[in-house]
Amino acid sequence: MSVRNDSLYLDIIENCADAVVVVDADQSITYVNKSAMAMFGHSNKAVVGKSLNILIPERVRDGHRSLTDSFRNSSEPSRYMQNREVSIQGLRANGSEFPVNVSILKSGGDSNTSLVAIIRDVTEQKKLEEDLKQLASTDPLTGILNRRTFLPRAEEEYVRAKRYGRPMSFAMIDIDFFKAINDTYGHAAGDQAICHVVDVISSGLRKPDILCRWGGEEFALILTETDEKSALITTQRLRRSVQDSPLLLDTVGETLVQMTVSIGFGGVQSIEDSLDDLFERVDQALYTAKNTGRNKVCAIGEIPLDVIEVA
Repeated sequence: MSVRNDSLYLDIIENCADAVVVVDADQSITYVNKSAMAMFGHSNKAVVGKSLNILIPERVRDGHRSLTDSFRNSSEPSRYMQNREVSIQGLRANGSEFPVNVSILKSGGDSNTSLVAIIRDVTEQKKLEEDLKQLASTDPLTGILNRRTFLPRAEEEYVRAKRYGRPMSFAMIDIDFFKAINDTYGHAAGDQAICHVVDVISSGLRKPDILCRWGGEEFALILTETDEKSALITTQRLRRSVQDSPLLLDTVGETLVQMTVSIGFGGVQSIEDSLDDLFERVDQALYTAKNTGRNKVCAIGEIPLDVIEVA
């Protein structure tokens, strides 16, 4: 190979966008390019001659050494390093970690040869993946779970409750006279009303409870580890919280709008029932609450419970 070609290849490596790090058989760093110094925040002097561990989080160093030794002694000329459970992490000079993609290759043929790591910072890619995942699983207006994501979660909770004989209750919540808000104040006010109700309800739930936007002005709620008596107390409290929290519309000046909700609820009643059976009965309870005056809580098979006082 000519000196001119050597110079060209070195120039390519030195100026490529990906970080290039070379280590010897003892995993001491023998070379880093400009991108590696910029990516990890180290100067050339700070890393050359030092252990590769300076670029790797402490908790994964042993595992990383095992993987690279395995590769060094294999017949593979190159390997793409990956972890299906979590991102591979790099360690910056300031102690912060960041996700990377790493390809490694051998610079020669024997077991004592140097290894070359080509490293790409994928922070923005991972952020985009998380953002897309968030968009796919949540309602864009309210930020709570959407129906598609809620249903498998609800099925898991329902199966668990039946299998282990644990209580679980399900509720459907509907904003009363929502169409009148839209017709009177406009759709922007309607969106604000939906977000307001979600905020009020969410503030009254426990961390394990699961709330979703079922569609339009209707919401679904799983109350984990909650029997029907406790579910009554919770749903009545939620109903009163909405009733006692009028919405201040910022879309139409200083307008206060009285908000109320109707709620149907019920618990696991038979081991033979499916989740769809429970949904159907609770939906009927909600229908009863709405058609007997609204601003009411109705249990499966019961009269509206708007007169029950909850401490």
